[in-house]
Amino acid sequence: MKKEILIIVNPCAGKGKVNKYIPQICDNFEKKGYELEVKYTSDTENGETIIENYIRYIDAVVVCGGDGTMNEVINGIIKCHKKIDITFIPFGTTNDYARTVKMPKKKYSLSKKLSKYKNKKIDIGSFNDRYFYYVAAFGVCTDIAYTTKQNEKNKIGRFAYYRRALKEFKNMKTYKTTIVTDDEIIKDEFIYGGITNSISIGGLKWFRRSDININDGLFEVVLIKKPKNKFGIIKIFVSILRKRYDQKNIYCMKTKHLQIDFEEDVNWTLDGEYGGIASKVLIENNRNRLDLLVPEKD
Repeated sequence: MKKEILIIVNPCAGKGKVNKYIPQICDNFEKKGYELEVKYTSDTENGETIIENYIRYIDAVVVCGGDGTMNEVINGIIKCHKKIDITFIPFGTTNDYARTVKMPKKKYSLSKKLSKYKNKKIDIGSFNDRYFYYVAAFGVCTDIAYTTKQNEKNKIGRFAYYRRALKEFKNMKTYKTTIVTDDEIIKDEFIYGGITNSISIGGLKWFRRSDININDGLFEVVLIKKPKNKFGIIKIFVSILRKRYDQKNIYCMKTKHLQIDFEEDVNWTLDGEYGGIASKVLIENNRNRLDLLVPEKD
């Protein structure tokens, strides 16, 4: 029996050039004997909606887009309660998770070698009533991925993010919060909080590869306090670049569970896209919740 594959394409991905790759990708799959259905996301039909409409007819999903498109598709799969293989061809601006699971950079590689990919169980985070697969974050610079103008990203790629980040650091906001983890209760004021399962966030490598295990049931959590001066900001950046979070302005830990309470409503980012406003958040790690097809070498 031929395997039915649904290809979900974000037409804005790849600096808007994803469309030129799709015919060759489809041709590669068809030569391997796969049956294909290609659907494009739009303002009226995102990845989650497409999955809800097609999941009963397919055996696997291939996402051609960025981290946000993957988030939509994963939410659709989990909410449909069907076990199905998923993989992706990274066309986004930063492709954070692609770095973590070592997806090939060549756009045609997966469509030529899908049969050689293997299933890898990955952890999925629940964020109140939604899901994320690699990061939930609040605070400074976390909205950059979806507030940076598309034409700027098309022109200079991830450097558009860095330029906007420098502007945001001039107007840092502090969030008073109480955080309950598996092992401790933290009461403090933070400018940033990231709960992640990826070595890279926003195009910046936060962790060494040995620090991250995508199916150990634990998140890596980084919480950053407001520095007292510009020198403090520099120290924070140096800590991130060195992957050493041992200074007084940064909390770093592993945990399965977080309960976060703010004194005000806070904007959240989930997998690089707007995640809504919440003052109370419950985050859980759902270990081995999804099957991801990844290169055999991984």
